[in-house]
Amino acid sequence: MKKDLTKEVKELNKRINELEKMISSIITPLQDASKITQNYMKIINLLLNRGGLTPDMILNDVNDSISKDIVRVLLERPDQNISQLTELVRSKRGTASRRIIRDKLRELEEKNIVKKYQKGSLYRYSLTEEVIKKWSQMLGFNI
Repeated sequence: MKKDLTKEVKELNKRINELEKMISSIITPLQDASKITQNYMKIINLLLNRGGLTPDMILNDVNDSISKDIVRVLLERPDQNISQLTELVRSKRGTASRRIIRDKLRELEEKNIVKKYQKGSLYRYSLTEEVIKKWSQMLGFNI
């Protein structure tokens, strides 16, 4: 009788351990899904309350609308040369001159918002890693 009881307890312990492993393998993906859902809800809230994701949400020192449009364009399409940037900003605003875009890019470089680098024979522009990190953190994605 005692041996049977001991055997049953051991069997129950084994089954409990197996169940705990199964539960823990289910909990982790559920927790991940919960975090992703929270991040999406945060994005939806920003879209509804602010009308979109705008540069001034994280970049307080970007005051003029052309610079904001440049940042928006580089968020959507990084690694652009000045001609491409001018066209993309022009498509958003209806008008944009290459000279003004170039001047605004210099200002954004000085503020460490945009980085300029040479790729082949052209200079290209992208947002700095700091700006990308700020956007990611604001949206709840830690990179």
